[in-house]
Amino acid sequence: MSNIRKAWNLFKLMRSQWWSFEDLRELQEKKLRAIVKYAYENIPLYHEKYKDAGVMPEDIRTTKDLVKLPFITKADIINNYPNRIVAPGIDINKCWTSNTSGTTGTPMSVAYDTNAEDFEKATALRPNLNCGQKFFDKWAVITCPDHIGHKKWFQKFGLFSQEQISLFEDTKKQVQLLEKINPDILDGYSSSLYLIAKEIQASANKKVNPKIIYGTAEMLTAKMRGFINSVFNVEMFDQFGCVEMGRTAWECPEHSGYHIDMEAVVMEFIKDNEQVEYGERGEIVYTNLYNYAMPFIRYTSGDVGIPTDEKCPCGRSLPLMKILEGRKDAFMQTPDGRIIVPTVWIILLMHYTFEQYKVIQETINKINIQIAPGRDFKLENIPKIKNDVSKLMGPEVIVDIQIVTEIPREKSGKIKPIVSKLANVGEF
Repeated sequence: MSNIRKAWNLFKLMRSQWWSFEDLRELQEKKLRAIVKYAYENIPLYHEKYKDAGVMPEDIRTTKDLVKLPFITKADIINNYPNRIVAPGIDINKCWTSNTSGTTGTPMSVAYDTNAEDFEKATALRPNLNCGQKFFDKWAVITCPDHIGHKKWFQKFGLFSQEQISLFEDTKKQVQLLEKINPDILDGYSSSLYLIAKEIQASANKKVNPKIIYGTAEMLTAKMRGFINSVFNVEMFDQFGCVEMGRTAWECPEHSGYHIDMEAVVMEFIKDNEQVEYGERGEIVYTNLYNYAMPFIRYTSGDVGIPTDEKCPCGRSLPLMKILEGRKDAFMQTPDGRIIVPTVWIILLMHYTFEQYKVIQETINKINIQIAPGRDFKLENIPKIKNDVSKLMGPEVIVDIQIVTEIPREKSGKIKPIVSKLANVGEF
C-alpha cells in the first residue's frame, strides 16, 4: 500500500507543477488551513503558543496570515519531543525518524509516519525525473553513513535503486567504487562531488561518466559547479532542503533559480519579523504541509535565501528562489557594523589554491582560518591572505591562520566553510 501511495503522490506532483499559480496557491492555502487547525487541536506545543498569542486557527486563511503565528525554533522542538510535539496515537517506533546533525547545538529528531514519508519521498523524486533521470538508471549517492540503509523490494529490481557510498571514505576509494558502479546518476554533497572531480581529473584514465549530477546539502559555489561540470562534461543540478523538511527547492534544466515545492511547504523569507519583498534577502521560515505526525509550523531554519517573482522559461508555475547565500550562521559582522555575506569570502579566497578551507569568526575582533593547502599552495601567500582579510574586516581584527591536513566534517558529514559564532548577525 505504501509504495502505491508513493507512486500516486508522485503522479499528482508531476501534474500539479504545471497548474496555474492561482490553483497551486489555492491548494497550498487549503493545506495550510488544515494543518494549522490540526496542530492547534492535537499538539500541546502549538495549542499553548497560539492561545498565548491570542490566535485561533480560523485567523489563518492565507500565507500572509502566518505572521500572526509565533515562530517555532529548534529548541522548542527538542524541549517538547516527543510528548508535546508528536501527534497523539503516533508510535515513534513505527515512524521513519531522521536526525539533524546537532552542529548548532543538541541533535534533533524528526518523526514521519508512513503517509508523511511517502509524500516526502515523492517530493524528493520529482526534481530528479524533471531533470532527466529514468526509472532504471544506475544511481550512485555519496552520503552520510547514517543515511545508508537496506534496499526496498522494488529497488532490488533496479527501480530507483541507489548504490550508496560513505562520504567519509577516502576520495580515491570513492572513485574506485564509482568506477565499479559506473552510474548514470551521481548524487551527493557538493564538497564531496568537487573532491571526486579533482581526483578524477588528476587520474590518467577517467572511468566515471554520469549523464546527470545532483548536488545537495551544502552551498554550491560557481567555482565548484564550473569545475564539476568541466570534468564530467555535464550541467549539474543543485537541490535544496533540510533534514526537518526534506527536499524543498530545486533547479530544473533551465537553471533559472530554485523551484519551491509549494504543494509540500510554505517558505517564508523573514527579516525583522516581517515577510520580505521579492528580491530581498531573508531567513527561510518553513511550514510543512504534510507531516501530521510531527507538524512544523513557522519553523526557523537558519538558512537564508531571496524570493523572486520571475517566471522560469520551463513553464512551471512553482515559484522561484533566485539566490541561496548560505546559512544564517555564515554571515559575519565587522567591528564597524558591516555585514559580510558568505559570497564575499568565496570571492576573496578563490584566488588561492586550497584543497579546502574554513573561516570561523570567533569574536567580533578575531577570525580563525583553517587551510588544507593544495599542491600549488605557497606559504608566502599567508601574509597576503591576512592582509586581504584585514582590508575586508578591518585592521583591528586579529587573523589567525592554521595549516591543517584536512578540514574536519560536521557530524552530518557536511563541510561548513564559513561559520560565525556571533549571535543575531544581520538581525534576520
